[in-house]
Amino acid sequence: MLSPELTVDKIRRYQDDYPVDVAGLAGALGISMRYEAMPENISGKIELDWLDEPVITVNKTHPRSRQRFTIAHEIAHFVLHRDLIGDGIIDNALYRDDRIGDARERQANRYAASLLMPMSLVKKAWRDGIRSAPGLASAFGVSPAVADIRWRELGCVLWQDAEEELPF
Repeated sequence: MLSPELTVDKIRRYQDDYPVDVAGLAGALGISMRYEAMPENISGKIELDWLDEPVITVNKTHPRSRQRFTIAHEIAHFVLHRDLIGDGIIDNALYRDDRIGDARERQANRYAASLLMPMSLVKKAWRDGIRSAPGLASAFGVSPAVADIRWRELGCVLWQDAEEELPF
């Protein structure tokens, strides 16, 4: 597996333009991808295959924006919680499930949002004339809810009507 330094370097290479190619990034990190029908309340999971290689499985019935966030979320688990990824047995696979609210899931959600919408690309989008959370959602291929949270998190809502640069 890649060292943390190489992982960060690969991630940065995929954050040069929006929307971030998260499926391509997963591949660059050595993570295989699968799309399968899953229960509605499961968006995806990351597990190790029989060769101990990481595999992300994404719910193919979910909207594309949700799939993108799921991939980013599972990449976050790969980066942040690599030692917890198991072989897919339910009690040790890391599942993205709306019912789970533990700290690791919240941490992975925040990392996923920053992976899909890094500050540098939000600034670029601002310079490109994108001045609203719905505009951000469309440009970055994320849901309006995710874009709104990130928009507020970065303080953009305070500058929405400004004609000047963002203060970050």
